[in-house]
Amino acid sequence: MPRSQLDAVRLRHLDEPFPEGESWRQAVERVGGFLDEVARTRDGERVLVIGHGATRLALDHLANGVPLEDLVAAQFDWQEGWEYRFPPGR
Repeated sequence: MPRSQLDAVRLRHLDEPFPEGESWRQAVERVGGFLDEVARTRDGERVLVIGHGATRLALDHLANGVPLEDLVAAQFDWQEGWEYRFPPGR
């Protein structure tokens, strides 16, 4: 989806899935399940995660406690990479 189209509807999809996709909250739940698995199998290790915008929003929300509504509404600022730290056991 072109960025201009996404920006026009992004807040609508906090709970409403994108066509043939998932909502932002569903993405957070999916990433949270992944993090639980990482905590069980890789606790204390450094893990590289390759994802997309929804993955980054979920990590910002889960690691830093930023409200999802704020993240979805915010302008995206690309950077070279992101680093997140979770407490042991997540």
